[in-house]
Amino acid sequence: MGPDPSYPLLTLLRASLLGIWYRLSDVELAQTLFRDLLFRKFCHLELGSDVPDATTIGRFRQQLAEHDLWDVLLGEVNHQLEAKHIIMTQGRINIIDATPVEAAQSGRGKDTNDEPTRDPEAGWHVKADSRGNMKSTYGYSIHTGVDEDGFIHRQTVTPGNAHDSTERDTLLLGDEVALYADAAYSSQATRDKLDRFGINDQVQRKGYRGRPLSDDDKLRNDEISVIRSGGERPFATYKSRYGLSRTRLMGLAKNLTLFGLAAIAHNIAKGSKFLKLYGIPNLEPTG
Repeated sequence: MGPDPSYPLLTLLRASLLGIWYRLSDVELAQTLFRDLLFRKFCHLELGSDVPDATTIGRFRQQLAEHDLWDVLLGEVNHQLEAKHIIMTQGRINIIDATPVEAAQSGRGKDTNDEPTRDPEAGWHVKADSRGNMKSTYGYSIHTGVDEDGFIHRQTVTPGNAHDSTERDTLLLGDEVALYADAAYSSQATRDKLDRFGINDQVQRKGYRGRPLSDDDKLRNDEISVIRSGGERPFATYKSRYGLSRTRLMGLAKNLTLFGLAAIAHNIAKGSKFLKLYGIPNLEPTG
């Protein structure tokens, strides 16, 4: 069964974005829609009318997941931002990166039927921190490709145990002038692929046992890191501003959609900020 047909789909999408921006559960969102006039106005809900309940909001998100529509919606949002010259496509770079997110259910407990409550579609992400200590997180990995301004163009979600490099091709745009990435993506296969596409290789190098990085490679890595660090900013937004340091839902498809909505929310918020700061540039030829 789909979302309640009495609510326009755009109303449900706007409500879902509010849930991301204000870190609200479906129940909290429904309660806020009931009493907050600005929320109602944003969602095109008339004063005194009914509002979507938590079940309706959840069903709408489930429909997005079942039909894999979040990616289409992200593309449409980006297309509109491109039309207003807020997202610039000519000469753009692509910065790809990934971050682990703990699963909503990551413990070893069991439910009333003695079944494990741990999210079965998540996985263990193991990585060394800045001090060389190994850190394990049971959950998912969020993989993004962003431009130099921080707009998200590609995104996917995998179980935490998937290596970052497995999503390289998913995140490639094909028309970027350069690819920036950390050493997790460094391989001869990556270098060969970038060469075939004529994409400038700005992937950091990694050393191997008996074959450490040269001084030139270390210097190159340092120079790349200045720009590459921009790929981490959406993750900071997700975790610190949107409250998504842990997933809210169980299962890969639901989390793919949830973080897809977060990407849409991120780009709309960033586009609005750019519009306020710079206006819409006039790129029409003069004279």
